[in-house]
Amino acid sequence: MHQDSMQAERRPKRSSTPKVTAPQREVCPKCGSPNARIIGRSESFPILYFRCDDCRRTSVGPAV
Repeated sequence: MHQDSMQAERRPKRSSTPKVTAPQREVCPKCGSPNARIIGRSESFPILYFRCDDCRRTSVGPAV
């Protein structure tokens, strides 16, 4: 066997499934906890919708 063909066989195969990223965390505007998750975005206005994992409240904030 040639060296080139042996090296080609040793390459790891790439997965066809995309990697899932963790949800982006933000600071809750109501309780100040850093455990708020973005649950939605407005299409017509620069607004984000949050839900806090600590206080369980939803809130709206500007998209910066």
